[in-house]
Amino acid sequence: MPAIRRISTPTLARRGGLDDRAYVRFALNSPPDEAWIHLFKAHAASSVLGAANAVFNGTRVSLDVTKVGGVAELTTALDCFIECANLRLRSFPSRVPDPRATAAQERARLYSQRV
Repeated sequence: MPAIRRISTPTLARRGGLDDRAYVRFALNSPPDEAWIHLFKAHAASSVLGAANAVFNGTRVSLDVTKVGGVAELTTALDCFIECANLRLRSFPSRVPDPRATAAQERARLYSQRV
């Protein structure tokens, strides 16, 4: 099976609410199998972008992202999710912890304060 690639530029549509969520749509060169979709979703969900609700319709993909820095950052992240799924790499079980929150918890533990 040839490697799956993104063949279109991602289109970004902001939701317009108080949060910074956006919809992203793009196309793939061939329809992925269920295992590939599962790996893509796992990598997307555990990323800094907080991508969720990925919907696959043949070669068309749409998903929600919580943090969008710009199209270049988004394009790079999508290509990473796709490549990780192609390589069958496992992802973190959930989002990577925020280092600021971890540092605050560590300070609280050291100084016997509650967070």
